[in-house]
Amino acid sequence: MDIFKKSREDELEFQQFVDKVDTIYANLKEFENQVDMYDLYSIKKNFIAKTEDFFREDRKLNIGIIGRVKAGKSTFLNTLLFDGKNILPSAVTPKTATLTRIEYSVDNRIEIEYYTDEEWRVIERNSMVDSQANEFVVAKEIMKLVKDRAINPREYVGKQNFVVNYESYDELMYNLNDYIGENGKYTPLVKSVNVYVDNDELEGISVVDTPGLYDPVVSRVDKTRQFMELCDVVFFLSKSTTFLDKNDIDLMASQLPKKGVKRLILVCSRFDDGLRDTLWNQPSLDSAIEDTKSKLLKYTESAFNNYRKNNYYVNMDIINQCKKPIFVSAIAENMSKKPVEDYDDKEKKVYDDLSAKGEITAEKLKEIGNIDEVREAFQQVIDDKEEMLEEKAASFVPTAMEELKDRLRRIEGLSEKRISQLYNYDREKLMEQKKYITTQVSNVSGKIEEVFTELENKIEENKSDAIKEIKIYNREYLQVSEKEGVETHYEIRKVSTTTWFKPWTWGTSTREIYSYDEKYKYIDMFDAIENVRNYVQDGVECIEKTFNKSIDSALLKYKILNIIIENIDGGKETYDASYYKLLVERTIQKIQIPEIEFQAASFENMISSQFNGEIKGSSMKSSLRTTLSETIYAVGEEMCKTLEKSVKEFKEAIGRIKEEFLEQLLGEINVELNTVSEQFENKEFEISRYNELIDKIRRLDMED
Repeated sequence: MDIFKKSREDELEFQQFVDKVDTIYANLKEFENQVDMYDLYSIKKNFIAKTEDFFREDRKLNIGIIGRVKAGKSTFLNTLLFDGKNILPSAVTPKTATLTRIEYSVDNRIEIEYYTDEEWRVIERNSMVDSQANEFVVAKEIMKLVKDRAINPREYVGKQNFVVNYESYDELMYNLNDYIGENGKYTPLVKSVNVYVDNDELEGISVVDTPGLYDPVVSRVDKTRQFMELCDVVFFLSKSTTFLDKNDIDLMASQLPKKGVKRLILVCSRFDDGLRDTLWNQPSLDSAIEDTKSKLLKYTESAFNNYRKNNYYVNMDIINQCKKPIFVSAIAENMSKKPVEDYDDKEKKVYDDLSAKGEITAEKLKEIGNIDEVREAFQQVIDDKEEMLEEKAASFVPTAMEELKDRLRRIEGLSEKRISQLYNYDREKLMEQKKYITTQVSNVSGKIEEVFTELENKIEENKSDAIKEIKIYNREYLQVSEKEGVETHYEIRKVSTTTWFKPWTWGTSTREIYSYDEKYKYIDMFDAIENVRNYVQDGVECIEKTFNKSIDSALLKYKILNIIIENIDGGKETYDASYYKLLVERTIQKIQIPEIEFQAASFENMISSQFNGEIKGSSMKSSLRTTLSETIYAVGEEMCKTLEKSVKEFKEAIGRIKEEFLEQLLGEINVELNTVSEQFENKEFEISRYNELIDKIRRLDMED
């Protein structure tokens, strides 16, 4: 398409912007001891990357699926593009660990892009730098993952377009997890993966499944943020039960538009979760749907309006696009296409919960799923592709210039804050402030310890209840009912063929076969095995319920934030409410409910190795019942051990999360105070340098 070929005028305009950033950076570089200037360098780097990407000959419309960890992005895409098949990894824990592009091709294949030799040398070098800057933290994480998987990066780094062919979705799913799964063998070395699908609806577009935002693993988040620089359209997924916080809204209303995103579709994902939370208080499922949507719509409008009032940069076009989210439940959509008897355990649970106020039909499940509305939005994006890309081609420099101005405003604001601190405090007062805030944080620490201790105590309490429940289930599965069978017997008897008026038949006979049915009682060995399987399933659900009942993320977040708000002086310069909120968010997200793995096969074998089919004799029936009793007892004991182990590991993880949180809480305050404290060594000089920096920023030529 001619309009997307880089003209000579484009090249000159782009070079002028790059030169402007270089000039500004050169002018301000001397102030690096006062303020970190890396952000300015990153603007230039990202600008070059996105313009070069846009004008590639094979450039497609980039549609990103973005959202928090566990927002249901992979399940959403599986439903939208793969008819509900679990092609992209999705589970209770975050699984998509790298960018996955899905594009059209007549040949079904996976193309893996490993890091290049040069990129890997940079990662190795950065991993040895003692810095908390994002690129260095990411490098350290990648190197640790490589070490943990015991793989030699030199065997893979530098391989270009490594191809894996597949013939079926099952084969695709089997191969894909090695390269994009959280625990995939090659995931740390993979830069991105392209999945090519013979589906002409995807022609000319590139759909990208991204790792979750605010993931505790920084390298995953970093890949999403890198992709945001190249994105044209975003489907932003936010889970119905934790729908939209300030960080989500800031990303949509400010950050994504600054990156050049031209259309944003807000999706309220996992809508079935929201319904199940409200259904108990509603007379019917229909009223629950109406009430839940109404509340979420009002909240969305209010949240965006409040953001608009309190922020300098707001893209009103994007805000208006987001005020009416699409309510979606991928699992309900998938359930609507199959009979109830084919549901898996998770689907059965959703079905039972949604049926609490009356039987639910396939039509109602499809209504809740609402994927058709997403498909309409998806098709509209494709129809408007040319218009959006043309608009983007014309907006590179204005968008980047606005981002540059925003970064300079931040540097100016930080400089003014530092001057104020240096003017208003001497070293003694600053140390007093540090001591005061340290005391405040110490008080906070004690109260936060109490919150986590309360959580641990609740888990212990629920663990005791679960053990009792497991033992109650034990009794339910000890018995197997006898069934009645019918056995047909065949016998031969001698029958006379003599006829009195036929003398030649006298004394003759023949044999004939006859049958009769005999009823008998038996026990089916498979019923005993089914008892074991059901006991295992109930036990696992019981263990999972222990953690689900104990962990109320929203309440936990509310308690911790309240403690911070009530105990840290918001009037002080160092107070940053948004930082604390984000810190609490990230901490709560690290609290993951354990995945319970319990194999029933070894216990089933205790029965199947001794018995087979129908057990008829009294002695064998008694023996089967004894074996079943011993097996159920063994399952119960192992289940309780699994619960004890899971709770112990969970409490240890909670302890680590708590300590890390408290360290970060105090650390962030001390970093800023220590920076200013060091500058007291030459107070007048530092003040003059900050004033000089502010003056230089204000005198910069920022005309487009």
